[in-house]
Amino acid sequence: MNRQEFEDAARRYREEMFRMYAARQLDPPPKPQPPHPAAQHPAPPPPRSIPAAAVQEQLPQDAPPVPDPPDPAAESAPQPMPAPSPDDGSLGKRPYTGIITVHVTTGLGAMPVPGASVMITREIDRETHLISIQTTDQSGLIRPVTVPAPPPSEDQRDPACFRYGISVEAEGYYREHSTDVPVFPGITSMQNFDLIPLPAGITDSGDITYYNDMQQF
Repeated sequence: MNRQEFEDAARRYREEMFRMYAARQLDPPPKPQPPHPAAQHPAPPPPRSIPAAAVQEQLPQDAPPVPDPPDPAAESAPQPMPAPSPDDGSLGKRPYTGIITVHVTTGLGAMPVPGASVMITREIDRETHLISIQTTDQSGLIRPVTVPAPPPSEDQRDPACFRYGISVEAEGYYREHSTDVPVFPGITSMQNFDLIPLPAGITDSGDITYYNDMQQF
């Protein structure tokens, strides 16, 4: 490219640039856009009025009173057992007991006899069963002995009882026996023995037997 061609090209470039600049100045400026309206939230609905009758129905009813907690002392206290009925068919299956206690004295009850041997027996089907063997204390007494007894009886003229035998032996006294000692349910049977001293010079004592015969009224 010669100098003339270079100058022609530069001139045409300047003219094109001037033409483009003039065209840009003639374009109207863009109109300003209106501002976007702010988003409007719907207004909350007004509170609904509820009739007083409906409010009364929605209110909870009065709760029932809560009972007081049980008293542990009352629960642990033993409850009294009802008295057995004679008409109860299981009456005979219930265990009933009585108590035998023995007091050994001499001199018409004036002095106790300590160290006396006391034997309690019961005869069942013609066989003698040993119930207890004890020795009297300084007061002439033995420990109470609990023994079987029959169920209560309504017949007061001939009440039901179990019969026991009691034998007492002490050195220097006659042996004494008490047969058919009645024992009733729930009753303590106190048996008193007044031993008779042996005569001087006699070592082999004899036996004295007392028979218990209950009278019917």
